[in-house]
Amino acid sequence: MTASGTAGYGAELAGSLDLAALGAVVVKSLAAFAWDGHPPPRLHPTPQGMLNAVGLQGPGVEAWLAGPLPALVAKGATVVASIWGRSVDEFRAAADQLAAAPAQVVAVEVNLSCPNLE
Repeated sequence: MTASGTAGYGAELAGSLDLAALGAVVVKSLAAFAWDGHPPPRLHPTPQGMLNAVGLQGPGVEAWLAGPLPALVAKGATVVASIWGRSVDEFRAAADQLAAAPAQVVAVEVNLSCPNLE
């Protein structure tokens, strides 16, 4: 199983891995709405690596259901959808939107830990 967001929305891995052979593809966290994330600069190099504050940029659950998800399903992927929100109501809205997901979406991960939302 991949870690959330390490391969975006999963299709990026299709050229390198058999998605059907993975336990699951855990997608980059989604909100109930499209979100541009933080304005640039989002990355800052340091001598030890880099700092980032992307801010969970994403298309929103409904756009993901209509766009990237069908490509994952076509590749045979089992999918875990990761959701985020700034309030209980926003988490609930994202989870409610996932009710329209196909059976290949087998679980929902709740991202409570992203520090880059403010």
